Amino acid sequence: MRDLFRRIARQVAYRSRLLITRTADYAELLLFPPPPAVGRIEKSWTGQVPLDGAARVAVFMHFARTDTIAPYVRYHVRKLREAGFAVVFASNTPCLSDQTVAPLLPDVALAFSRQNIGWDFAAYREAISLVPALEEREMLLITNDSVFGPLYDLEPLIARATPAEADIWGSTDSWERHYHLQSFFLLFHQRALRSEAFRRFWDGVRCFRRKHWIIEKYEIGLTRMLQDGGLRCKALFPYNTVTETFMRSHTPRTAPPKADRTSPAAYAQMLANRIKASIPINQTHFFWYELTVGLGFPFIKRELLQKNPANIPNVGDWEHVVSRVSNYDPGLIREHLSPR
Repeated sequence: MRDLFRRIARQVAYRSRLLITRTADYAELLLFPPPPAVGRIEKSWTGQVPLDGAARVAVFMHFARTDTIAPYVRYHVRKLREAGFAVVFASNTPCLSDQTVAPLLPDVALAFSRQNIGWDFAAYREAISLVPALEEREMLLITNDSVFGPLYDLEPLIARATPAEADIWGSTDSWERHYHLQSFFLLFHQRALRSEAFRRFWDGVRCFRRKHWIIEKYEIGLTRMLQDGGLRCKALFPYNTVTETFMRSHTPRTAPPKADRTSPAAYAQMLANRIKASIPINQTHFFWYELTVGLGFPFIKRELLQKNPANIPNVGDWEHVVSRVSNYDPGLIREHLSPR
């Protein structure tokens, strides 16, 4: 009974803190409305890839705390260029120097640094506003530096994202909170680019200070607004396909002993139980191995390797996995993970 009261007290305390935080957030929005996302550019550079007339345009969002562009980022941008994209490099690092940006210019059409305000979506919005005749382009890709890769050639992946099946493609989707395409890789075909829903969404992007508003209004809200506007949204690696792949490779266990709860087998059983209970989880973290090895997913989330927030047991095997399935240089990842 005492344990029950303790659990109830913890829940009441948690809910109270959440209510206070949310109330303060709403008060802040009323008193200090978020400013527009555009007009934040501090410096720009013209690259060597033509933007005018490019059928494929990619916006790549970058952030670093210092005047740096990591080698893994430069590699990613180069692979986008090799896949036929004219890249607009949008950095939320206002202190970028000419010397730092110079190695990037052969692979981009345009690069700019802006005030670090509004997170990813404000940078996307600012970059999109710089693309002339956007509605005439074949496709627009928005992506960012939150992933390592691509581990594989991007062209077959882009070819799968056909406009006959969907107007907007994400690499992955999520059922957390509400269904949405995850925003680190979103491809918009021409029907989407010409739609009122697309224009209305990006025109409405503002510079929110708190990340949870970005997630709620933009990460999740983008898919919902586009679907409400009659556009078809689809994932290249759908959550249900990924979880089915995991379940096929998982051998069920019965009542694992308490001493074994931290083992890979017990961890896998916990995931299987959550899948069976229809509890959505982040597939790019929990099923990174199945995505990479079993399904040919071309990215690994940077946060997973840097922080592993869910303490996933097999993350330490990333270098062996990458070397096994790809020609991608693990040194690009090692260099970024090394203590500085």
